[in-house]
Amino acid sequence: MLVDDEWVSDEEVVRKLREAATPTPTPQVAEVGQDLLSERLAERERELTRLSTTARIVEQNLTLNEKQVAILDSRINALTDEKIKNQDIKTLLRLGSSIDVLDLGGADCPTCHQPLSNVEAGHVGPVLDVDATISLLSSQLRTFEEMRRQAQDAAVESRASYRAIQRAVDTCRTEIKALQADLVVPGEFPSSGDIAKRVAAEVRLSEFNRIREAVQDLLAETQELADAIFEIRSELSDLPNVTPREDDRRRDMLQRVVREQLTDFGFSSYGATLVSIDQETLRPEREGLNLDTDASASDVVRTKIAYLNGIREVANTLRTQHPGFLMLDEPRQHELDEDHFRATLRRLARCAEVGDQVIATSAASVPALSVMLGSAQANVIDLGSQRLIRPLVDTDAMDY
Repeated sequence: MLVDDEWVSDEEVVRKLREAATPTPTPQVAEVGQDLLSERLAERERELTRLSTTARIVEQNLTLNEKQVAILDSRINALTDEKIKNQDIKTLLRLGSSIDVLDLGGADCPTCHQPLSNVEAGHVGPVLDVDATISLLSSQLRTFEEMRRQAQDAAVESRASYRAIQRAVDTCRTEIKALQADLVVPGEFPSSGDIAKRVAAEVRLSEFNRIREAVQDLLAETQELADAIFEIRSELSDLPNVTPREDDRRRDMLQRVVREQLTDFGFSSYGATLVSIDQETLRPEREGLNLDTDASASDVVRTKIAYLNGIREVANTLRTQHPGFLMLDEPRQHELDEDHFRATLRRLARCAEVGDQVIATSAASVPALSVMLGSAQANVIDLGSQRLIRPLVDTDAMDY
């Protein structure tokens, strides 16, 4: 610990505090002497001045760090909003929106479309496209987030230092008041300065012991975590470095079934053969792209149907613990055309051949569904007006 500009061990700190807090006969004011009391008072007053100055400096640093954290938070929020807007623009462009709205280098106002030739502004130079803008914003976000982390750490340290200095200031003021009282009381009175010094030492010793106990508890928890990490790393090191052949075989089966269904269902954002099953997550992916954002809305639906039904089909083939049950809510979302919807329904209806069950809701009429299903084994249930959720019993409006 840093004590009076000198680093000492915690055992040394405890030893000195115990010596100062040890109950001893309190000397009288006359025994201490006016000269020694005046010298002690002057010393504590100088210490109070030093501590007060240090407290003001630390408080200023704390205020600056907290303001910096607030400014960085505001900047990070602004950059995050800007990045989300550009990602939305990228999605709109991918879905076919006009790129004219992004012509930032044009000579007309993008809002009122009036010419800006008379505006006193120089050439703005090249304008970044959407991808470059998103990349720049991501880089700026990482930089500001790191700056924010450093500022937050500095603020936490300054706050702890300020509290410690304030406690030292309070103790010093208590001792000064006691010494000032000793200078004006009769000589046969016990020395208040010695009593205050011993009481302050007792308080500091109690606080320090509590801190040491808390640190020891944290060290014990940290040791437990370290032991657990060591055991887990040992177990991980014993695992094979390659994927078991059976896992690869199952993943390849699922990947083949998903690609086959995507082709039948009319997946057109890119080649169905480019969709693969990730070895870690076992979810469909395309390297370098996000299936949820870089494919059309209807192709996202096609992918989800192909993946979920593919798991059911592969599970049935391998005789796994899959219950053989799948429920889909309106698989014709986002205007899936009739030919592809027909292929989807007939593929799902093949579940009856292996004893599985698939339930799919649809807003199409019963005759239309019957035509699309053809000879497929399926049971079409017309819910009629029951498709609307209605209360079973009348309720009082006041209940709401």
